[in-house]
Amino acid sequence: MTSKKHTWILLGTLFFSMIYTPFVETALLVSEREIEIESQKAWEQMLAQNPLSRDRSIDWEIKLFENPGVNAFAMPGGKMGVFSGLFDVAEGQDELATVIGHEIAHVTMKHSYERAKRDMRTQIGSTIGMAVLMGNVANQTITSQAELNQINNQINSINMMSQIFAEYGLNLPFSRSQEKDADKAGLLYMARAGFNPLASLTLWKKMKNEGNRPNLEFVSSHPSDKKRINGLSSQLSKTLSEYNAIERKPNCGYSK
Repeated sequence: MTSKKHTWILLGTLFFSMIYTPFVETALLVSEREIEIESQKAWEQMLAQNPLSRDRSIDWEIKLFENPGVNAFAMPGGKMGVFSGLFDVAEGQDELATVIGHEIAHVTMKHSYERAKRDMRTQIGSTIGMAVLMGNVANQTITSQAELNQINNQINSINMMSQIFAEYGLNLPFSRSQEKDADKAGLLYMARAGFNPLASLTLWKKMKNEGNRPNLEFVSSHPSDKKRINGLSSQLSKTLSEYNAIERKPNCGYSK
């Protein structure tokens, strides 16, 4: 009979092997087209549930939604939504370009596709781990209701711990890494389009005061405000040179 200690070791080994084995990476039945189809469905639902702003928006499948939230989002296939509440915070075209550039980077870097693959790896690992545990339980002789209750408690505890580990140990750090990458790429995009990357600092300092995100980075899908601002600052030397090389700066006609 397998000891409890050996069961934990086996579960952990299988869980990590399923997450990091290159074979699983290539075996996952998730295609970019499938992700785009699901995004199309979500996009159509968003269009159906939210009234469009009467303000003029641009072409790259961008829609301006009448929503007080200070937010924007992007989906695979080049679809982007901006909430009108963002204009209560973003002053001028450069601060707005900070958000747009960031969301464009999520699409060009295929972050939604990468998250889908990560979620599936985690799910497969958890499923196999639970299957091993149930196989171990099936080999045990249960002689009383108390023993059955104890086994059920063990299964529930392991299931809960695996979910907590997957969320806080894998998924959230992965999301924060993507956000940092999108910040960096977004700065380059806006600078090369003629928008001042210095505006990213003023925007995020104001966003810091919005109070709509967790204070602890550990429980957030985004970097802390302090780390985000520091990360943007570290990219300014390169992005400002790109910005200064643009002779004709755009004028979108937006200012508060």
